Amino acid sequence: MTKLLQPQRVSLTSDDRYSCRWTTGDVICNSYVRASDFPEHLRSAHGVVGADKASLVCGWVDCFTKMRKENIMRHVNEQHLELRYPCPTCHEQFTRAHTMQNHIARKHPGN
Repeated sequence: MTKLLQPQRVSLTSDDRYSCRWTTGDVICNSYVRASDFPEHLRSAHGVVGADKASLVCGWVDCFTKMRKENIMRHVNEQHLELRYPCPTCHEQFTRAHTMQNHIARKHPGN
């Protein structure tokens, strides 16, 4: 079985910190935060708290996507931070670890 890989950002930099572009009023946060720290950052700095089924609007610059709170981190990771899980065999990129694992099982059995 292939071990779960850490997500990688598709970009020109290997820096593991990302600029938070969440807005409050007309002010953009611009704090640099590790991807793994974004859930806590959104809770403590931007008040993204409450029931998982609660509806909210993404506060990222120019986004305004409406979703349930339980989906906000996946949305930020996929759409704004552009985190990807690369297949270790063919390097195809996936937005979710389990999708990459399913790909490996189907396309690269025995690896």
